[in-house]
Amino acid sequence: MKIGRNAECPCGSGLKYKHCCLGSIDWAQLTETPLSVASRYFTIRGKNLQFISSLLAALQIDYNDRNPDFGKIKRAFTPEVIKRVYSSVLDLWPDLDDYERCIAPERESVTALFTGNYQPEAVLRAITRLSLYCDKIYLVDPFIRPNQVRDQFNPLLHPAEYRATTIKFAFLWLSLAPWIHAGIVSVVRPMHDFIPGLWHEVIELQDQRFAAHPELQREVHEEIQREMQRVGPLDRGIGELYVLSFSDDALREMFSDFKDVFKSPEEFVAYIQRRRDQHPYYVDRLPGQRSEFHLESSGACYELAKRMCAMMNSHIVTDLRPRWKEVELDRQAARIDVRSWSPFAKALQESDLRVLNNVPLRAALTLREENRLESLRLFLRKVWKSCRDPDEFSDVNAVNLSAELRDEIATANEEWKKIDRDLLKWLGGTGAALVSSGLVGFVPAAAAGSIAGITGLIQSHIRRSTFKERYPAGFFLGLK
Repeated sequence: MKIGRNAECPCGSGLKYKHCCLGSIDWAQLTETPLSVASRYFTIRGKNLQFISSLLAALQIDYNDRNPDFGKIKRAFTPEVIKRVYSSVLDLWPDLDDYERCIAPERESVTALFTGNYQPEAVLRAITRLSLYCDKIYLVDPFIRPNQVRDQFNPLLHPAEYRATTIKFAFLWLSLAPWIHAGIVSVVRPMHDFIPGLWHEVIELQDQRFAAHPELQREVHEEIQREMQRVGPLDRGIGELYVLSFSDDALREMFSDFKDVFKSPEEFVAYIQRRRDQHPYYVDRLPGQRSEFHLESSGACYELAKRMCAMMNSHIVTDLRPRWKEVELDRQAARIDVRSWSPFAKALQESDLRVLNNVPLRAALTLREENRLESLRLFLRKVWKSCRDPDEFSDVNAVNLSAELRDEIATANEEWKKIDRDLLKWLGGTGAALVSSGLVGFVPAAAAGSIAGITGLIQSHIRRSTFKERYPAGFFLGLK
């Protein structure tokens, strides 16, 4: 396979081949080798893109299909496909040396490791917010490594039992694909995959911390209670999954618990049958299948995440209150996050400002293409510092940050409207069409009939062209 000099380098760096591996790595030859060999030359992004490609190929999915048959895709997760998915995990991440090789060049200025609720909607919510100030966002691959579990739980030996879990995590990967391709998100393996005994070590340290801090135990108890309140037979998640697994006869016997929602047992059964196709990761059991493994993931426990952050020069971000408490208790003693990104990240993640949920990938890319990420980062930190409570991890900081950002956005909005009003005043009758179309860089000669008019137009144009620098909060105006 011949690789053009101006083609994107196969390693996944995002650079052209001539500016990357040309002359040092023979990718023409490597592309003909097994994945387990070529993987030692991929960047993290390269490994991620290769995994997504392998996943789509195994499922025979056209990623450009805008209206895929959801039920058909779920049924495509056959035991053979499950084996191929987990084999790719082993092939792409062979050992600790390769892991460290990939991480070494990734130590960018501001990066975050998100650990928490790994449901796609929760992960994307975190990513959109983190993309406003982070150069790179790391996630931990939720797929288990087959050689790290006992044979009775090994997905390569029992692929049928892992269909639902594989579907769930595969859809998470596919939802992340645009962000991975853009180079904003990277998915890495948990460090304990490659260091024998590390998992038991971090669990022991976690237990010791919980035993030493009653307030941490209370946070966990309250988190469990909140989660139990969210789980239910019609929650479209794990609670509903449990109900969907019952036979139709068993559902009819359960009808009395749902008679306030459904008129008859048959209506209840019909609803469940529809939901079996619509549920994100429910699949009917295969003939002879007697069990199913359902795994959840939060990425990494705090102690493991701390070690990974030390290697990647990152800070921990989460949406789990007990984990924030762990960060708060341990941050100073562990000497991590010395730049205090975690308290700011907590306030930003917990803010109820809706515009923060509406940051599309295109907007995040524009920030980087226009070299405005650093200015927005400084602006957000400045706003946070101006309103934060002396207790950096206090819940009130999220409220304060939301209020201050609303004021900043309102101020930017008023300035933008004032610029438009001034342009309309100087342009006269032709102004409305020009302003609404965005053609304010070109002014017809007839509209500049006086020195005063020219001066006003120049001033308005300068104010408009420098608006982004003078009002960083203006970034959010188009996201409402």
